[in-house]
Amino acid sequence: MTAGIILTIRCDYTDDTGAGNGDQCDREWSAPIPMPHHRALRAWLRARGWRRLRDGRDLCPDHAHRSSTPTATRPHGRAPESKAST
Repeated sequence: MTAGIILTIRCDYTDDTGAGNGDQCDREWSAPIPMPHHRALRAWLRARGWRRLRDGRDLCPDHAHRSSTPTATRPHGRAPESKAST
């Protein structure tokens, strides 16, 4: 008899806004099919609304749209230079 490994991802959301008491989300998901590694599981969950932040936290669909960390706007490149003819 062999035992399989069931990979799971847990939501890392915590309410650190100061208004709450540090509430945490305990939502946990795994795939209904065997996954070879966590990257494959995260790709499968990404299609279902889960998000992985740059700091390594995973967020469930309920918390993915309202991240606890503010996101800064990224510059879109240089401003176009004027093309004045001489």
